Amino acid sequence: MSAAIAAALDRAPEEQENIRIGALLHDIGKIGIPDSVLQKPGILSASEFMLIKQHPIIGRRILEGVNGLSSYLPAIEYHHENWDGSGYPHGLAEHQIPLAARIIHIADAWDAMTSDRPYRQGFSRARALAVITLNAGREFDPEIAKTFCRMMQPEPDEEFDAILGLSTAVGCSSTIAAPELAREQRS
Repeated sequence: MSAAIAAALDRAPEEQENIRIGALLHDIGKIGIPDSVLQKPGILSASEFMLIKQHPIIGRRILEGVNGLSSYLPAIEYHHENWDGSGYPHGLAEHQIPLAARIIHIADAWDAMTSDRPYRQGFSRARALAVITLNAGREFDPEIAKTFCRMMQPEPDEEFDAILGLSTAVGCSSTIAAPELAREQRS
């Protein structure tokens, strides 16, 4: 998914491959998180979420001593940084976040939303696209989010329009559009 986004953004083939490999490795730090937290069927406690927030740093530490993997470290360490600076582990914002990490962030969120989890069923395609659209400019790079949504929704979709319209009508802004995603997204 990340490599397809990079291709849709007209990135060079070498960069697409770099992003693809970074995406494959991005969650390696979860090796350092207890299974009881990773597989918890309910909402994480504050202390459990603090553990989860360490996985990008753990991933970087695991791979930084491995020859040939240094170009993937930024994608691994920064894939949970948000466009507005509210992400983790360092609170980077906008173009401080490497492009690979911004791309992987959207693909990772898509996977988290559309996959069934022990604590909920996956979102519909329309609902996940609406969440990404509503969080463009806050959580996600707005240009990458726009490209991703165009890529994933080439035809008009009534369900997407209805969800997006309802979210807007009830006052959801990009800052509050998906509180369940913030709680549920564990990757």
